[in-house]
Amino acid sequence: MLLAVVVSAVLALSVPAVQGQVYGWGGCPNVPTAQNFAVDRWLGTWIEIARFPSSVEENVDCGTDTYTRLQDGRIEFKYAGIRDGQAIDHVAPLYAVFNPEAPAKFNVPYFDISFLPEMPYWILEIDHDPETGYFVGYTCMDAWIGNMQILWIFSKEREMDEERLNGILGRLEGYGIDVSELEYVRQDDTCPALP
Repeated sequence: MLLAVVVSAVLALSVPAVQGQVYGWGGCPNVPTAQNFAVDRWLGTWIEIARFPSSVEENVDCGTDTYTRLQDGRIEFKYAGIRDGQAIDHVAPLYAVFNPEAPAKFNVPYFDISFLPEMPYWILEIDHDPETGYFVGYTCMDAWIGNMQILWIFSKEREMDEERLNGILGRLEGYGIDVSELEYVRQDDTCPALP
């Protein structure tokens, strides 16, 4: 029995580790979600400003996420960027289930692997302004004696005002999220034009 528990724990920690994230001790931090979140105003393309390390996004510059509502109500996430001078798109889009009762909280299945738990994707903060807006996306899953966290900061602009960014980072630290692992994404004039 103990062997089965250990093997299950190792598998649970190993599968998500392929994509990369930050680990912490204990349960996930208790974080609020954006009370002003409006899914229809959030849809579209956002520019990646910072992220926790991820093998999927390793060495990617000019990162963007595009969110589209499908006819069945799910939200499609498509990631794009530049790696080693070559345009990349995420290998497979992810599809989130939208919950109107908790609009800033999505569940994202691990592709078509039904035996794995769905990954939560929460919008912690958002400014819906179509020109200068930003949002913070966050995932945390309890994993045995610790937790696995993934965090992104997106903007409508290629550069985020330093005062605004520092304010976001301060609030995240106040929630118990260690932002020291954040990687800042190169976004400049060499990046492709947005759609």
